[in-house]
Amino acid sequence: MENFPGIISLLIACIEVVLIINLIIFAEKNSENKLIIGIITLLFGYQFMEFFMCYFDNYSNTLVYIAFFIISFLPPLVLLLVLTFYKVESKLKFLIFLPIVLLLFYYIFVLNGFEITRCTILFVAYEMPLGDLYGVIYYSPILLSIIILFKMINNPIFINKKLNFQIVLGGILLAFIPVALIIALFPFLIDYVESFFCKAASLIALTLTIYAMRNNNKINENTNE
Repeated sequence: MENFPGIISLLIACIEVVLIINLIIFAEKNSENKLIIGIITLLFGYQFMEFFMCYFDNYSNTLVYIAFFIISFLPPLVLLLVLTFYKVESKLKFLIFLPIVLLLFYYIFVLNGFEITRCTILFVAYEMPLGDLYGVIYYSPILLSIIILFKMINNPIFINKKLNFQIVLGGILLAFIPVALIIALFPFLIDYVESFFCKAASLIALTLTIYAMRNNNKINENTNE
């Protein structure tokens, strides 16, 4: 197995492709489900990039940047999805993308700062410019999503979709909390945090798929009855 760095990334990417195909064929084509397909597609893109770079021993700064570019839109897209659940109609909600867009634009001028320092079968270690700032910008939308979902679950207005929101919240918590604990207990693993989280985020992909398959007018009408 030592000859197959990144192979777990390929396995997860294949699973996410199956989820995407399943959603395209069977899920209702509404705005929430389209966002979910987009989120899982981002996760697939990152996992495939991680496999490609490690397996083919291609540690190009540009490829590493592209991998980060892809996955950087995951948290704001998750937050946008949660705001869509919450029926937020304001166009200002798209400002949630501004911080990561500005940082990614800055990164174009410092591509040499993006490096893979180690590839293993399971995870990849990265070096990048302004890593602490990136972490704050990356994980803030995830924390906001968790807070809003807790609020919605306890709001009687959303009682008919409470179980669906609990499924989504469960996936985010199962992906986020273990990674946060690992880094808190073993801070020397900080260079692996993106790879850790994106592997764990396969749970988010799974729970979002369950949500999307339940998220159709017929099921919602039956629930209301």
